[in-house]
Amino acid sequence: MSKKPSLQSPGTRETKELLKNSPQQGWVELVQKYGKTFVYQGSLATCDPVVVQKLLMNRSHTRKRSAVYKLMSRIIPGAPGVLFMDGKEWHKHVQAVMPVFTKAHVEAQARTIHETVMTRVQDWPDGQPLHDLFQAVTEIGLRVVLKVGYGLDPDQEVAARFGYEFMDYKRKTMTATARLDEFGFSWDQLSQLPAFIRERRELRKQVNRQQGLVTQIMEERRQNNHQGHDWISLMSKGGFSLSEVTDELNHIYGAFNAIDYAITCGLYEISKQPDWAKRIRDELNSVLGDRDYPTRDDFDQLPDTIHFMKEVFRYYPVAIAVMRRTGEPLPVEGGEWPTDQEVLILLQSMHHHPDYWDEPEVFNPDRWRHPLREPQAYIPFLTGPRQCIGRHLAELHFVVTLNAILRHADIQVLDHDVPLLPYLIPRFAKAIPFQMHTLQPHAEPTVRKA
Repeated sequence: MSKKPSLQSPGTRETKELLKNSPQQGWVELVQKYGKTFVYQGSLATCDPVVVQKLLMNRSHTRKRSAVYKLMSRIIPGAPGVLFMDGKEWHKHVQAVMPVFTKAHVEAQARTIHETVMTRVQDWPDGQPLHDLFQAVTEIGLRVVLKVGYGLDPDQEVAARFGYEFMDYKRKTMTATARLDEFGFSWDQLSQLPAFIRERRELRKQVNRQQGLVTQIMEERRQNNHQGHDWISLMSKGGFSLSEVTDELNHIYGAFNAIDYAITCGLYEISKQPDWAKRIRDELNSVLGDRDYPTRDDFDQLPDTIHFMKEVFRYYPVAIAVMRRTGEPLPVEGGEWPTDQEVLILLQSMHHHPDYWDEPEVFNPDRWRHPLREPQAYIPFLTGPRQCIGRHLAELHFVVTLNAILRHADIQVLDHDVPLLPYLIPRFAKAIPFQMHTLQPHAEPTVRKA
């Protein structure tokens, strides 16, 4: 029988208080105090790159999904989707949605993304304070995903209603009174049970409205003999039920919204470091010339832009941690973690640990000009058989959006002291007011109607 490791175990109250007071740096303080691998409420938690690579690359650890994910998919209306699935169900869903995520299909969307972003950004009033940068970026992202992912025209009434319902659903899950993505359970959360039940009822009503809109869209397409290459069409052809289609569409939008968060973080940092805005803008103008937007073929010629994107993904991971379940004993320091047990991969801690990064608390894209001290400590899209299938779309959307905004305007954030919420899915704790100042065009990018 393998020896179960004897590891430190932080207390729940201490841990929650630490992360509440410091939603970013608190994760590093936690692992520095209790070790890169520790036990928390019966689960293993680790930011050790060696252990993490074994979890992600060994197929035995990817076959069975975390019990936490499966619980969330059962109790949250509209939540089931590829992230929470395993086995035949997962394969069926991935095969249905993957054509939209392929590299070739994504690369063909650069122009659509650019034109959609530009049309929206040019609606922002020049020089006037706007309420929330994240909301503004989310509205851009919604129009992009409606076009690229769902095959819908965001200016049409049904598509606009469809988009609003999915965006509002995600907003409600991120602002809920009783969120399920706290780091561990405490008895204090029982006081939130009435709010949890009430909010889940509201989400169920919203999912019902979503199903009605999906039904309407699918019926219109059937009558028009629509032959699309989008998630709605692909899942409809795949024989999925209405609830399966709606839940997956909800699920994918939630994942896409993570890039809205990353782009917001990038613009937030650019406002704090305007020299980076100039560097990226100058680089884009030099490489692209009269072309309006970059494609992935340009990435190798855009080192400052790509280094900036990588630093955003390092500094602001779109998930503070992700769950895995062991498929065989997992070697860790001092023994083995048993089969069929929960493991939490601490991405925030890994991306900010001083053993792996020089001055990790500093946002510094120039660090990417040099070889990494520990390359396996950077996994924004994970790796292995269950890595993020949306990576190509996420990276292209980030770079094309950054290009469209920076070559058109300067973004000035009016509050540079906005904290993050202390949850595993990060969001800013309050609105980020900002202003846009249109650049005087020496070669104004061409804008076509999106």
